[in-house]
Amino acid sequence: MNLKDILVHIDHRPTCASRLDVALQLARQQQSQLTGIYVIPHPHFTAHHPEGRDLAREAEVNFRQQAEKYEVGCDWICVDSHKSGLNLVNAINLYAHYRDLLVISQTDVEKPDRAIPDNLPEMAVLGSGRPVLIVPYAGAFNQPIKRILLAWRGGPESSRALHDAMPVLRKAEHVKVITVQGREGDDVYQSHEADICTHMARYQLPLSCEKRVTGSDLAVGDLLLNRCAEYGADLLVMGATSQFRRGYQTLGETGRHLLQHMTAPVLMSH
Repeated sequence: MNLKDILVHIDHRPTCASRLDVALQLARQQQSQLTGIYVIPHPHFTAHHPEGRDLAREAEVNFRQQAEKYEVGCDWICVDSHKSGLNLVNAINLYAHYRDLLVISQTDVEKPDRAIPDNLPEMAVLGSGRPVLIVPYAGAFNQPIKRILLAWRGGPESSRALHDAMPVLRKAEHVKVITVQGREGDDVYQSHEADICTHMARYQLPLSCEKRVTGSDLAVGDLLLNRCAEYGADLLVMGATSQFRRGYQTLGETGRHLLQHMTAPVLMSH
């Protein structure tokens, strides 16, 4: 089964172009409907840009033109934060509940935007209830997704990521599954009776598998980034664990590391 309904965040940041390219490529590959969501910020954040509706219409025209170019069916949602009472994170997460996948951008901390929270990707992964495809702020990603690296560690997050990504995996030319043993050890890594590659092979995926152990000075996130580069991955798929820090829910160490340092699009499920 293909993805039928994809949601992409649209705004006026430079990262919107690459984010939209990835969403359009994926929508065309999956033969799915693509919906753009644009959130008009509260006037508190945009005193220097009072013409919120005009900017929204400009963004919609560009979005529809790009969708037509890719021959992708499209829809448009415009949320006015001031009138609706929804901030950006709440609006995106709310409408993501009704879609198969959400596409957003990695935060470029060197180009902050008062209207866009720095932790938007993290809050989307934790709050949307859907798989989230995060596109790096640097680089162009306008080619179809052909080579996928799947990070597997066992547990509900990995299982959900695998099955959320299955429509994309089944369109790939090659899928590499990597199981990583962290510095503290991993019971799942040591188990040879539960092999995820045996399950995935039943889908007749173009598959190869490997197991890796991180060195004493190499974090799991860095190992995954290295393997993405060596393998030439168009997409990294991984489950995102969470933890509580000072009373707030955050992503686990590896998820936060990848949100900061990703070099290829990452599909995360929580």
